[in-house]
Order: sequence, then C-alpha cells, then structure tokens
Amino acid sequence: GDEVDVAGPVGKTMLLPQDPNKDIIMIATGTGIAPFRGFLHRLFMENTLAKHMFGGNAWLVLGVPVSGGLLYKEEFDCMQRNSSGKLKIDYAISREMTNSIDGGKLYVQHVIAQNGKELFDRLDAGAHVYFCGLKGMMPPILDTLDEVAKSQGCVWSEKLSELKKNNQWHVEVY
Repeated sequence: GDEVDVAGPVGKTMLLPQDPNKDIIMIATGTGIAPFRGFLHRLFMENTLAKHMFGGNAWLVLGVPVSGGLLYKEEFDCMQRNSSGKLKIDYAISREMTNSIDGGKLYVQHVIAQNGKELFDRLDAGAHVYFCGLKGMMPPILDTLDEVAKSQGCVWSEKLSELKKNNQWHVEVY
C-alpha cells in the first residue's frame, strides 16, 4: 500500500460544549442537519460517555422547503420519544407552513422570533447555539435576533459579543 496524507476539518466550531449540563440549540437548513444528526446520535442513541453525562436539554430547529426534504425525520422522532423530554424539535417547512407573525411562509428565523424569550433565557443560562446550512440563512436570522434582543431589553451587538466571548456561538455555513 501507498502512503497518503489525509486532512480533515479543522477548528472546533461544531463540538459539543465542554460542560455536559449546558443546553444546546441547533438551527439548521437542509443538509446543514448533518452535524446535528451526529450530536443527537451521541446524546440520545449511542451508548457513549456524552449520552451518560448529558444533563442539559437539546433543541433542534430545522428548516426545509417541503416535508419531503426532511432528512432523518424517523430517526429524530425516535430520539425524541426516547429523550425523556430532553429533546425539543421544531420544523420550519417553508412551502407548507405559515408563521404566526405575518401569515407568510415559515422559516427558521420565524421559529426563533416565535420562541425569542425561551431562546434568550436559555442563552442567558449558558446554552450553546449552533447554526449550520446555507450562508444565506444567517442575515435574516441575525436580523431576527436583533429584534428579539430589543424585545428583551438588550443590545444585540453586545449580546453577540458576550456569546462569542463565552464560546456559546457556533456558526458553520457554506
């Protein structure tokens, strides 16, 4: 056999928090679900140290255009059933669901807006938030987070700086 050099992903963007008692919030569009599938398998399906130590709650927000595009739904349903209430899943199926804000299509940013207080309460308690998917998802999400921050009486730019400083903010978009 020939020797080959292999290089993998670099960085630590998509690692679970060091503190296993911290909540994790995962926001994905389309194939951005892949790393979160791995997280959820480690936390709810596999017999791993991570599963035995995890004391937080997990929240997945997954956006796709049509329900036929929901990857791994059966797996996630099974995980949710077996999670003892520690896994919350919200789907945003844009061409099939409407948001309660303006009655238009439901995207992940609408799920964030509709659950803004819960999201910020979790972040204030030390939750880690992860984003993965197409880079076009981030501008409307950031706009939404700015609006939610205002409604919570804080300045988003300051909150974002705090989250980054505390290593609670994880973004992997392409």
